[in-house]
Amino acid sequence: MIQNGKKLLSLLVILISLIFFLTSCSNLPLIGKKKEEKPDKLPPGKTVTIEGMEQAKGVNPPKPESAPSKKASAQPAIREKETETKVASLPTRPFYSPSLPLLQLGGFKKKLVILDFENKTTYKDEKIGEAVAKKLSDKLEATQRVVTVDETVVSEMLKKQGFTSQDFTESSAMRRAHQSLGIQAFALGTVTDVSLLSSKTSDTSDEEVSFATAKVEIRLIDASTGNLLKSFIGRSPIFGTKETGEYSRGKAVLKAIDIGLDDILEGFLRQLDFLDWTTTIAKTEGDQLYINAGKLSGLRIGDVLEIFEPGKEIIHPTTNLSLGWTTGQLKGAIKITDLFGVDAAVGRVVQGQGFSLNDVVKSTMK
Repeated sequence: MIQNGKKLLSLLVILISLIFFLTSCSNLPLIGKKKEEKPDKLPPGKTVTIEGMEQAKGVNPPKPESAPSKKASAQPAIREKETETKVASLPTRPFYSPSLPLLQLGGFKKKLVILDFENKTTYKDEKIGEAVAKKLSDKLEATQRVVTVDETVVSEMLKKQGFTSQDFTESSAMRRAHQSLGIQAFALGTVTDVSLLSSKTSDTSDEEVSFATAKVEIRLIDASTGNLLKSFIGRSPIFGTKETGEYSRGKAVLKAIDIGLDDILEGFLRQLDFLDWTTTIAKTEGDQLYINAGKLSGLRIGDVLEIFEPGKEIIHPTTNLSLGWTTGQLKGAIKITDLFGVDAAVGRVVQGQGFSLNDVVKSTMK
């Protein structure tokens, strides 16, 4: 019986092996019979053979990793040539250079004295008048169109000539500053209508948040006549003045003033441009003249300046106000040969003679 069981087991193993062999060989094609092609369900397109894969059709076939044949590489080469032709056929882009600063175009900076602003507000925690003058000076200097002369320098000069500090806003004092230092304009004004809104950032916090509004008025005065040229008023909305933390009130007020000055700046500079650039002679020495303008004012070695007699001041018979100065007789010209100090220059006489400290120096740029 045991032998019969062993025979039966051997027969079963042989049978299973035969079934496995037949199953694994069922997909092999019969000898001499062509394998049937499956119907192509892909969209019509170019047939590409990729190594290690079956043939596939498609409009955008995958790129082969192996080196393409000469026939396959012909079309991409043509495309590259077409692309290069298109790029070459584009018009050349014009070259845009940044706009030149005013000084490179031949203009000179105007000299301006900014006096402290009067504080007509109830807010006395900060020196608002000094803060406004400083902010205005910084903004004007940043334009590279103005030289702001320190008020202390002008006051010391005026005191030596018999003026008191109370006289600095008088037309006579401004005229003297124009004649002695070449000052062309004065700016002064007031700060009013400062309003503050403060509160806690939250019910559980002691941190303070503040908003402010302010009104700034600036008066621009022609130093050669003492006449008011124009008044400017700048107002700041409460938006954009938010400050938090320590000293938030003072910071909000200063930010409001800053916004008000920005509102004025463009018109202020436009009005200042109506004044002709002039300067004065500080000293004469043979064929050399020392003038009250130099590197800071935008002068360069080689610049040519004209010298005129002072001219006449025309007073309106009804209003008794000065209409300005006429252009005097042309006396000659100088050529800048050296720049020295903060803002002074030496000019060599190239035409004319008999120059004096009362003469007016003007630019040849019209």
